[in-house]
Amino acid sequence: MNKKLYLPSGISKFILGSAVVFSSAGIVWAAQESTVFTFDGKDFIRKETTLVMEDGKSAVGTKLDQDSPAYKALMQKHSYTGDVTVFGHSCNGSYAPLTDDGGNLTGAIFVCNK
Repeated sequence: MNKKLYLPSGISKFILGSAVVFSSAGIVWAAQESTVFTFDGKDFIRKETTLVMEDGKSAVGTKLDQDSPAYKALMQKHSYTGDVTVFGHSCNGSYAPLTDDGGNLTGAIFVCNK
């Protein structure tokens, strides 16, 4: 079964790699860190990410902290932008929910400028 990913309204392009570039309403942003999360009904799990943990290992498979303001916003299908600390690094981060055809939450995207 193929699942479609729907980017938040207004985002026309998203590339995950050593840098992320996407445009929204003619504005282009570049981010130093990025993540694509899946959602299992309870947790947002990092499926693809440029983030590494304090020990230098990839953060793939780790979960978004349920106590974070980003988690609370995403659970309401809202975006969150603000100062965040991820694996000991502070940055200005943005999280946006991903939904399926029926509007069900399927994941999220995260970009961060240090």
